[in-house]
Amino acid sequence: MKTLLLAACGLGCAGGALAADLVPPPRTDSNGWIVTVTVIGAVAPSFPGSGQVRPYPFPAVAIRRVGEAETFSTTDEGFGFPLLDLGNVRAGPVANFVFQRGWRDGLFGLRRIGLTHEVGGFIEIDPMEHFRIRAELRQGVDGHRGFVAALYADAYETIGPFRFSVGPRLSFGDNAYANAYFSVTPLEAMANGRLTPYVATGGFTAAGGMATIRYQFNELTSVSIFGGGQRLLGSVGSSPIPDLIGSRNQFSGGLGVSRSFTVTNPF
Repeated sequence: MKTLLLAACGLGCAGGALAADLVPPPRTDSNGWIVTVTVIGAVAPSFPGSGQVRPYPFPAVAIRRVGEAETFSTTDEGFGFPLLDLGNVRAGPVANFVFQRGWRDGLFGLRRIGLTHEVGGFIEIDPMEHFRIRAELRQGVDGHRGFVAALYADAYETIGPFRFSVGPRLSFGDNAYANAYFSVTPLEAMANGRLTPYVATGGFTAAGGMATIRYQFNELTSVSIFGGGQRLLGSVGSSPIPDLIGSRNQFSGGLGVSRSFTVTNPF
């Protein structure tokens, strides 16, 4: 989008570390840990419903035991770690963030929405080899303060040093989420001058897909490029914010560089 982020978005955003699932871990003490640090440079909509993309650099971290295989993940999923791991079924806490929305890109007069931290849980299932399904449920504790859910499905394959993945995405948001980003009050419409009053309601908010290509230089270092898009649906898609000053089509992409190292257990 999973991994644990060093920042607490989206890229309504943003998503986890660019970890591979088939790369053997570095050889070291079996009681140690493997830490994978990823630096990601992404371009994404400047706010939900925007027609403009802006650069967003951010770091991510994934941790696993030595000898434990890395699980498949993508940059657009939330950042978490499994407390339950049954092999082909994993579940645990997850977090995500959405960057603040100000008055740029035609939003003059509309409410400002601060940086949103979303927390919740995820469940991930591998129904067959080289295929995974993941669901996340997250609550915004500040910012938009809404409830959101995301469904991911990915097919992936490794050919030599390359790993390819592609899959669909489906997003949901409740009334609080939809109202925060896509409603326009009469006073806001008057102040803005271009927008018309509108009340957005929750439901399925977007559908699309994501693709990634990763090149593994060695067991410690990899680089990935990713890109995808979603189209706003339902009430949020009909809002004058994407229709008049933004876009229903939401695109994102970028590059990530990952480096793994080991931490030896002193006990």
